[in-house]
Amino acid sequence: MRDILRLLRYWVRRTFLRCRLALVSKETLDDYQSIMVVAPHPDDEILGLGGYLIRQVRSGKRITIVYLTDGEKSLEEIESDVVAAQRRHLTSEVLARLGVSPEQAIWLHLPDGAIPRRDSDGFGKAVLQLASIVTDAAPDALFVTHPLDTWPFDHIAAFDLAGEVIRKGRLHCDLYGYWVWLWYSMPLTNVFRIDWNAVCRLPFHDVRQEKKELSDLYLKPAAPDGRPWSGVLPKAMRNAFRYPYEVVERII
Repeated sequence: MRDILRLLRYWVRRTFLRCRLALVSKETLDDYQSIMVVAPHPDDEILGLGGYLIRQVRSGKRITIVYLTDGEKSLEEIESDVVAAQRRHLTSEVLARLGVSPEQAIWLHLPDGAIPRRDSDGFGKAVLQLASIVTDAAPDALFVTHPLDTWPFDHIAAFDLAGEVIRKGRLHCDLYGYWVWLWYSMPLTNVFRIDWNAVCRLPFHDVRQEKKELSDLYLKPAAPDGRPWSGVLPKAMRNAFRYPYEVVERII
């Protein structure tokens, strides 16, 4: 019964979100010349923004991807060092296919499942690390997981870090929150906390197959126990990514 109720809540949420999104503008955000994506885990950048990244790479834009963790907790029954190494390997394959050089990918190796939150130990240090990267890259736009990506909590922590960097650094950089788990786990009451006037849909119809191939590079390779190295995503959540738009909200 609990699983049925969870699935029902998901379908209600997804239906509502798609209906509401039909009312927001479609954008390409093609004017930025330098783009940074902050991914709490290796795969978030493709699940949430893969189509956009494909289009921007093909347009010759300068891309920087910051991976906050190595994703070592996706399979807790396997040694974390082994999982981390495998997930970094998968990312190298994804980046090669995407056309992003290894120098454009930066790893902070923060603890998976425990990225420092605001007012917690390690937050200030992580802010300084990320601020140094942002200052050097000088992006026109920074994309990070949306603050209402309520689970896993690393996604909220990622937003806290990026938001602090932009605010304290007084950088001339637009900040966007992109959707990943929001489709699946956000409480319905939180839809009223979204600034729908700042939300836009990024179409990726023309690169839909390419995004699927990149996603499969993350989600299909299996560990010895048969589960994907990147963890087991709920089927309903994977279905949400069939929506032919990626969703971002401009925060700053």
